[in-house]
Amino acid sequence: MTTEVYDSPPRHDLIGGLVWTAFGCLVALLSWQMDRMTQQGATLHTAPGLWPGIVGAMLGVLGGALVLRSWQRARRIGWDAAPPDDTNYAPLRSFVLAAAMFFVYALLLVGRGLPFWLGTALFVAAFVFLFQYAERKAQAKTTRGIAVALACGVLTAAAVQYVFEDLFYVRLP
Repeated sequence: MTTEVYDSPPRHDLIGGLVWTAFGCLVALLSWQMDRMTQQGATLHTAPGLWPGIVGAMLGVLGGALVLRSWQRARRIGWDAAPPDDTNYAPLRSFVLAAAMFFVYALLLVGRGLPFWLGTALFVAAFVFLFQYAERKAQAKTTRGIAVALACGVLTAAAVQYVFEDLFYVRLP
């Protein structure tokens, strides 16, 4: 007999999936209704609602996948099966650190004197380094961790800059 490892009861996943599906569909619908700026010579791929519409549609699809998965799990283990006692949720300290870093990035780094690419590179590098630090230190690979974090930061910033400015024609701060 095998035991299934899971993090939350299927009922919680079902509710979350329904919320994400509804939210994604709403975002996609509102994006579709946005002005396409055709009077200013914009094409479909430069419309302001394109990217939010794609993200909304993907949220809807992934929410639907979560609903389907929760339904399948509920048939096997029941709707209210409790997670095991040793469930490894992120500690509150990690959540607070991540939230603080997001706020610093959004409110202080981007649009406040630093170019977007530099703020993004610094944020991603710091995030990767801080959240991998304990594991890297235990393996005596801190220098490698710094290199990986810097590479992640630079590559992410370059990719985001390219996608938004060159593909979607969105000016970044």
